[in-house]
Amino acid sequence: MVARRLELRDGRHAGDELAEFVRSLARQAGLHPRQVYRLRLAADEITTNIAQHGYRGAGGAVTIEGGVEEDGVWLRIEDTAPPFDPRAHDPGPRLATPPEEGPEGGLGLFLALRGLDHFAYDYVGGRNLNTLVVRRPTKGGTDDRDDRAGDL
Repeated sequence: MVARRLELRDGRHAGDELAEFVRSLARQAGLHPRQVYRLRLAADEITTNIAQHGYRGAGGAVTIEGGVEEDGVWLRIEDTAPPFDPRAHDPGPRLATPPEEGPEGGLGLFLALRGLDHFAYDYVGGRNLNTLVVRRPTKGGTDDRDDRAGDL
């Protein structure tokens, strides 16, 4: 399958354009609505973190490629911000604090990565490469992660 590409000049304003890009791939793959939600959440969270933390709110280019393969949908989100592996984010302190006592936020990456079937990060040639994968539902099956939604 030929990959599709979305160029965002400023990742701070990715919202609708990114959502439609993900929805289009998801429709083509026949993803379950919960899978579509999780893939959109992860793409939005990573793109937002790149804009706010990687580029420190100053804006910066983000390139998103995506495709549908026999077994799943993939997205690769690339940027030139300083290196940051989202898997290194430790939500432990935030999870240990009662919601009414802790600061707002801090769980987005944790929730986003947990909803994916596969996530990979690499830093190559001055670019962060985040790869997100959601497997396609099996014929006659449902999203096998539906029952995990309550675990979050």
